[in-house]
Amino acid sequence: MLPDSFFEVAVPEVIAEEFGTEIVVLNLGNGKYFSLTGLAMELWRDVSGGHRPKDLVDRLTAQHGEVGSGARIFFQDLIREGLIRPLQAAGTAPSVDEACVLAALRPDSQPPRLEAFDDMAELILADPIHDVDEDLGWPARRDPN
Repeated sequence: MLPDSFFEVAVPEVIAEEFGTEIVVLNLGNGKYFSLTGLAMELWRDVSGGHRPKDLVDRLTAQHGEVGSGARIFFQDLIREGLIRPLQAAGTAPSVDEACVLAALRPDSQPPRLEAFDDMAELILADPIHDVDEDLGWPARRDPN
C-alpha cells in the first residue's frame, strides 16, 4: 500500500541525471545506482515534479491495470531503496492529467521497473582523501587493521 503523501527526491544523499532515454539515480549513502527507462523514467519525472505517487498509481490502474500494479511496486521500491521520502509539508499536486507518464502510456506499455546495481558501490563509497595508500594510489583502500 502506498501512503497518501507527497514525496521528494532524498537529496543530498540521492542524485539523478538524465542521459537521453535513461535516468541514472545514484544513492551516495550506500553506493547503489539505478537505471530508469520507459515508464519508470516518466514516473521519476512526475514524482520529482510534485505528483503524488498514489494519484499516479490510481490513474494508471484505471487505464492499464498491469502498468498500475507495476507502478505501485516501482514506488514501493523507490521508498525502500531510500531514493524518495515523504515531504513533511503538505503541497498542492499538479493535475494528474498533466503527468508525463500518461503521455507516454501506450496499449503495449510494460510495467515500470527499478533496475538496481551495486557493482561499483565500493568505489562510490570510497573516500579518496582518507582511504588512499600513497604507494598504491587511488582507489586502493587502506587495510583497516
